[in-house]
Amino acid sequence: MSFLPAPLEPVRPALLTRVAPVTRIVVGVAWLAVAVVAAGPTVPFALGVLAAAVLVVCSGLPIGRVPRRLAPLGLAALGLGLVTVLVNPANGDPTAVTLMRAGPLRVTEPALWAGVAIALRLVVIALVSLLVFASSDPTRLADSLVQQWHIPYRFAYGTLAALRIVPLLAADWAAITTVRRLRGIEPHSPRDRVTAVGGALLVLLVTAIRRAERMALAMDARGFDTARPRGTYRPNSLTRLDALVLVLGLGAVVAVFALGVR
Repeated sequence: MSFLPAPLEPVRPALLTRVAPVTRIVVGVAWLAVAVVAAGPTVPFALGVLAAAVLVVCSGLPIGRVPRRLAPLGLAALGLGLVTVLVNPANGDPTAVTLMRAGPLRVTEPALWAGVAIALRLVVIALVSLLVFASSDPTRLADSLVQQWHIPYRFAYGTLAALRIVPLLAADWAAITTVRRLRGIEPHSPRDRVTAVGGALLVLLVTAIRRAERMALAMDARGFDTARPRGTYRPNSLTRLDALVLVLGLGAVVAVFALGVR
């Protein structure tokens, strides 16, 4: 078994699967910028609800696998929010409303809302990133970056190659652990387990470097190391649907930001 889950890809046609990746990137960056800049939990909460609705209705992703995929980020958001509540300077403000007091620990209302806002921002980042990058395959993303934004070939398709290598790392890790077990290198104590993980990670690093070298040579042999114009095998153009999604996405973030200001 691998330690990495299977890639989360669309399983049915949906609105976002027909939208160009660059359009999703523009809208996603606008949503993230407003979620980070806005003060208080109102704007992150509204954007989180809106992103969850878009994920369910318009993404085409398998909804049953999304909670498990985002569970680590949910735990991170919970922990970060709790730490923000406990160490917030507002807890020392004698004029603030006290919500809880346990010995020297004092939690005030401003500190609680600050922790909730931090946690909601992390949730928004997770959902928006999923909508932007998981709604289409990496090949289409690289093609869109090259054709619409004229990103250099080496950067765009080098990123594509890196994304394609990630699932192979999971298979390599499974093979390394299986081979070590067959050779009798089976850890028994917690200290041995930590040592075994370190050794397996070193082998995985060497394997990844060798694969990256072979892939770099193959890409250079196909002309990706030059700046000369290349032909387009998969044309990817912007349509009226992209304009509609761009207007609706930016309009929604402006409306949510106005709601937060009020």
